[in-house]
Amino acid sequence: MDKGESDFWEFVDLGFSIEFRAKSHRWWINELIDGKTVRTPLLSVTTALRVLDKPALMRWAEGCGAEGAVKLERMGELEGVRAEDAIERVRMFDMGMEAKRNAGANRGTLVHSVLETYGREGRPPNITDFDPDVRGYVSGLCSWLLDYSPEPVAIEQPVASRLHGFAGRVDLLASTKASALELWDLKTSPTATVYPEAHLQAAAYELGGVECGFDPDAVMLLAVGADGQYTVTSCAANGDDFLAVLEVSRVMRKLRRALAPEDSDDE
Repeated sequence: MDKGESDFWEFVDLGFSIEFRAKSHRWWINELIDGKTVRTPLLSVTTALRVLDKPALMRWAEGCGAEGAVKLERMGELEGVRAEDAIERVRMFDMGMEAKRNAGANRGTLVHSVLETYGREGRPPNITDFDPDVRGYVSGLCSWLLDYSPEPVAIEQPVASRLHGFAGRVDLLASTKASALELWDLKTSPTATVYPEAHLQAAAYELGGVECGFDPDAVMLLAVGADGQYTVTSCAANGDDFLAVLEVSRVMRKLRRALAPEDSDDE
């Protein structure tokens, strides 16, 4: 294995390191046992949460397909196309769920990079540097920064649980006017909505963070919206809530591998 493809975070006092490989989005924990380095794979928090039912996501996906089909029909691109084949034409023109999902992922990555730059350099963003379709989200983040004045302790901090076998990355650990150490997870959504699974994700990060020496006074979720507004809410889930989902995720992965090994997710 080429170790050069991985990033490592050392926790010397705790006797282990966290390893992450961006290309495959896989995590490991490395620890010295009886003089030998033992490398143990970890399940990512976001992968574990895929097992959850997300009715809002299903409605959104349905709406994306319908919107794309209507636009194509008005463009004259569905003439002679059977109704059951319309969705393939929507996908071909990048006007369906996948295109919007990718755009949303790119938007989220960009807004997270703005937070990371602020956390590492203390430099607030210039709104005019961004395309109009993301300016609202960046503006919402700026408003939060002004209102909360966070003092970063760690930014994009990997955390892991040796005990439970999972890992993830905390957006921000910071002190604020309210607490000495708060864990913040940042979300972007058009309406600045915080969905239930986000609470489970933040609870997982807290659980892994404690094992890595970070014990926050509060766990918070921040959602920024397209209109420049933001929503802040305290995490309503706890570690046990996430562990219940983690167990279900592992059961489903085991069943998928048993029933269709060629289709199973190796992450």
